[in-house]
Amino acid sequence: MAAQLPLNQAFIVSIWVEAVLYGFLAALTLASVYVNVSLRQHQNAHSRIMFAVGLVMWGIATAHIGVNCYRLVQGYVIHAGEPGGAEAWLGLLSSWSHIAKDVLLATQEILGDAVAVYRTWILWNQDWRILCPLTILLIADAVSGYSVCATYTQVTGVNIFDKKLESWIPAFYALSFAQSLLTTGLMAYRIWSSDRRSLKYRLNKQGLMPYLRILVESAALQLILELIALIFYAASMNAQYVVTEMLTPAVGITFNAITIRIALRSSEAFMNMKSSSRPRASEFAGPAQTIGGTTIPMRPITISIRQDMETDGRSDGGDERDQK
Repeated sequence: MAAQLPLNQAFIVSIWVEAVLYGFLAALTLASVYVNVSLRQHQNAHSRIMFAVGLVMWGIATAHIGVNCYRLVQGYVIHAGEPGGAEAWLGLLSSWSHIAKDVLLATQEILGDAVAVYRTWILWNQDWRILCPLTILLIADAVSGYSVCATYTQVTGVNIFDKKLESWIPAFYALSFAQSLLTTGLMAYRIWSSDRRSLKYRLNKQGLMPYLRILVESAALQLILELIALIFYAASMNAQYVVTEMLTPAVGITFNAITIRIALRSSEAFMNMKSSSRPRASEFAGPAQTIGGTTIPMRPITISIRQDMETDGRSDGGDERDQK
């Protein structure tokens, strides 16, 4: 415990780090607005849902950092001269501001997990066998997350490692991590298997593999933070405060990064297909694979029935002439 981070330092570092990540989230949200406005001709119903969810996540992250800024001023300025100083005021678990910020955190995590479940369900062709277990896990995640916030009202003092919380908090982190890992893995496998099956029908050599890299790279930040938060809390380290405050903007960053990169990639694919000099390129504008609400152009599997009928007709006519 010699390396334990003092609470007053943990609080101010956590708010500073959250502010940095919030800046990235704000930039990504503006980019998302630009992409969805400029590329609206390529957007479908799923894309519009994703855009709306991104705005909601930005709103939650804005409210969260707003509450933390209030706590920063209250703890380090207004209540700094009271017994215990900033550490005593900021660490009070039953205060309304502490409960409010953690309710926002739980809501952001649950919303992110719910969208990941939705994307997974869409990718798996709305298979209920995929949706049911993921939904059960999501409900368990929501119960544990909001139970933590409810338990704060029963805890006195600043000990986040209180016995009343030592079951709920690890459960919330573990379920969030498991949910993120499972949905990311299912989506990644679906993209990989679809790429293998569509090998001879796709329009380019890369196929769907760029989307797989986008998914894994963008989801890595949230997965790593959830795992570190679980480890730090299990080790009773105050550094878990820093990681916990990073999660609210990180969930929004992960979501918007996936949405923007897939939208740009899909738009590029459509433009390449449209500007192709190959004859009868319009025939390739048929089927599309949906990934997280964004359509990806694919070469149609059907063949030209008219050409086959004409070929068969010529063959039949030739045979009849030979018999005559």
